[in-house]
Amino acid sequence: MDKGKIKIGVLFSQSGSMSVTENAHLQGTLLAIEKINTSGGIDGKLLDPIIMNPQGDDQKYAEMATELLLKDRVNFIFGCCLSSSRKAVLPIVERLNGILFYPSVYEGFEYSPNVIYGGATPNQLVIPLLEYIYAHHGQRIGLLGSDTLYAREINRIVKEFVTDSDGDIIGESYLPFGTSGPDMKAELRKVFAIKPDVIISTVVGQDSVTFYDAHAALSEGAANAPIASLTTMESELAQLRTQARAGHIAVAAYFGSMNTPQNILFRKGFEDRYGGERSPSVYAEVAYSLVHFFAEAFRLSGSSDTDNVLSALSGAVFKAPGGDLSIDLDTNHFTLRPHVAVSNADGSYEIVWRSKTAVRPDPYLITYNRSVPQPEVAL
Repeated sequence: MDKGKIKIGVLFSQSGSMSVTENAHLQGTLLAIEKINTSGGIDGKLLDPIIMNPQGDDQKYAEMATELLLKDRVNFIFGCCLSSSRKAVLPIVERLNGILFYPSVYEGFEYSPNVIYGGATPNQLVIPLLEYIYAHHGQRIGLLGSDTLYAREINRIVKEFVTDSDGDIIGESYLPFGTSGPDMKAELRKVFAIKPDVIISTVVGQDSVTFYDAHAALSEGAANAPIASLTTMESELAQLRTQARAGHIAVAAYFGSMNTPQNILFRKGFEDRYGGERSPSVYAEVAYSLVHFFAEAFRLSGSSDTDNVLSALSGAVFKAPGGDLSIDLDTNHFTLRPHVAVSNADGSYEIVWRSKTAVRPDPYLITYNRSVPQPEVAL
């Protein structure tokens, strides 16, 4: 390794069906690298990113991860969004003893000593979202998602909680990537016909833009069920026409509207680099925070050795825009504070509920029965 540089891999699709989301990951990653480097690096060593574009192809994720670890002699990769791409990279980082810093919300039920899971687990998002829906909208729930592992697993969990909590799942559909606007409208008409109180969406990437636009077109002059999403954030809302943005629900550990000192600084840095019309989403925030968290662990370890950095992660902390970040050593996930928000026409989210405390990750849902808790008092 160059004594003045620390090489890291950056593996996000800048094109393809997930580019709207993975470009947000990339923006947060690059912003953190720039901030660390302009502040003197890590003990004088600058982060040197090797940026690759897998174009939404799982095989390319695997090939590029192998190239980064073997050819470029990189030990640390920041990347992947879809669970299928993470699972393509997972055996490679384990076999070659690298570390994957994974910044996306995901379905849980996974652990690897070589992966740091930055996104929220189902117990940190699904349960608060259902609690809010039950309290404010009703218990008749439609499910609509992209045809992905993530969507099917999340909906399996949702169905377990809803059926054990006197609710009704009244429709479940999955759409292939690239579903056209007319086909999306046709599917939504079927959903609206059975009159759900809420449509829980696990539609992802560019298809979420098509989905929300179709919903708005069919809802003009009608009181159709709102969308409640675990995946559509400010980065996706920015791609929507104004009429399609407002009135929908989202759950996340971070929203750009949070009024904390750390987030005010983060937003300013983000807007200065990418333009004032852009608002950071949880995808950018988690990626940004993971780079800083890694930097602190690297500083503590004093070494580029994978095992030393993994060991140092237990002592690393970072005051992230969404709250203090520390790792749960039993799971390699983070303790996070869930928030529920409602979207505005300007592409922002207004937080309407926040957890009283941070929620420890439970990726295997070991400590939960399958019932929706009684709702907490809102803000």
